[in-house]
Amino acid sequence: MKNSTLVLIALSLSFFASAQISVTGTVANDSIPLASASVIIKNSANGIATNEKGEFKLEAKKGDTLSVSYLGYKTKNLVLDKPGEIDVKLQEDIFDEVVVVGYRTMMRTMSCCGGFRVCLSHLNNKSGNSNKLFPNPSSNGIFQLKLLEDYDEVKISIANSSGQIIQNLTHQKFGEKITIDVSQFVAGIYIVSIIADGKQLESIKAIKS
Repeated sequence: MKNSTLVLIALSLSFFASAQISVTGTVANDSIPLASASVIIKNSANGIATNEKGEFKLEAKKGDTLSVSYLGYKTKNLVLDKPGEIDVKLQEDIFDEVVVVGYRTMMRTMSCCGGFRVCLSHLNNKSGNSNKLFPNPSSNGIFQLKLLEDYDEVKISIANSSGQIIQNLTHQKFGEKITIDVSQFVAGIYIVSIIADGKQLESIKAIKS
């Protein structure tokens, strides 16, 4: 009886191990690697952001669906049937206008940029004195927002990689750091839009790795 039980356990472990596959790959637009692209297993919390070379590596199971997304590009879904390296090519998704937050100032900004992808390229390009999130990337999805000035009212909207608003926050008499928490959401890129005392500040790209 014990021998039969041990054999059954061994077979179960063997089956489980064989069902697990290691997936590596690169996400790119033509020959241009896309850093910080969101690579997740659909219907799970298993995901990762690509590195500066557009590379990723994660564990999955045969039959899982790999969902790859990047702001301004069409999401691509791939069914995993075997281990190995995957080269994912994303196509640009052109938007006439994308509303990231429900404020007219941001709507005008998006229209002037001519699309979400173009506007994204201007995020976090400044160095030196600027509003910051830290740590960024964050492994647990919790960031601290540090603004250069004090404000009476700070309104924050957080959008996911599809441009969908997932959180709206309002802070009164702000003078300290604000916590941004996307720990309950999958790994990927989130856009933090800030309106302080009625003024639209530079948006910040938050990366949950």
